[in-house]
Amino acid sequence: MTSLLLPMYTVLMSKQIVRHSEQQGMLPANGTNGSASATPMVERAFLLLDLLGASERGMTLSDLARALDMSKGSLHGLLRTLEASGAVEQDSEKLYSLGPRVFDLAQRYIQGAGLRRFALPAMQRLAATSDETVLLGRVESNGVRILEIAQTENEHAGLRITARQGSKVHMLAGATARVILASWPPEQREAYLSEHALPRFTDHSVTDKARFLREVEQVAYQGIGMDYGEYLTGVNAVATPIQGPGNTLIALLWIVGFASRFGVERMTILSEHLHTEAQNISRSLLHI
Repeated sequence: MTSLLLPMYTVLMSKQIVRHSEQQGMLPANGTNGSASATPMVERAFLLLDLLGASERGMTLSDLARALDMSKGSLHGLLRTLEASGAVEQDSEKLYSLGPRVFDLAQRYIQGAGLRRFALPAMQRLAATSDETVLLGRVESNGVRILEIAQTENEHAGLRITARQGSKVHMLAGATARVILASWPPEQREAYLSEHALPRFTDHSVTDKARFLREVEQVAYQGIGMDYGEYLTGVNAVATPIQGPGNTLIALLWIVGFASRFGVERMTILSEHLHTEAQNISRSLLHI
């Protein structure tokens, strides 16, 4: 069996800086003892991670220094330590975001909370039914993190699509992008696409904003997003949400396969199985 690796992409989300309020007692006010001795460095590290987790676009050194009431010198040392451990990462625009170490820790929490426990059996059933690759992912500040991959052990399956667990997919990648934006109110979709141009990954990528938004609205109604070679040439995908209370987006479940065998008819049939499994996972998570 030959595998084809999915590319990893990142995207910066809409501008947002989250400030911790001094009045809430989380940090000492300016002019008071703001040293590491008054607020232990471990606590500052967690406050920093909280800020990055709440920021949609990532934060600069200056943003963090103001929010944490720290000098840039002291903060830079803390960031270097967190970067070395993989808890924080910095992109080409000097924006800091949560790193893969946090993902690893979150994975353990997610596993304990039940997402993997309910999703993996469903993914294995879908992989057996479709003979294609099934992926589970969660939206993060700069992309969709792949949590799990399921494939059958069919020696006759031939070429397969696969990806590294823990890698990221671009926020505006085909089927998953439509599902993500469908979970947002219309005004948020408009605002996001006003700041982020739709990428042309392939010749089939939809780059017209109005058309894309119409398709997102259909996904919001149907619960299924489809991608016909828009992210990878010759590769199709169908995606659906795993939802929590109030239809909040918890995770994404999707199937990818080569267009030569995963065409419109099979995608339509398998989308029903995919949607049913995702709804069952959503219901199970509500009862944890």
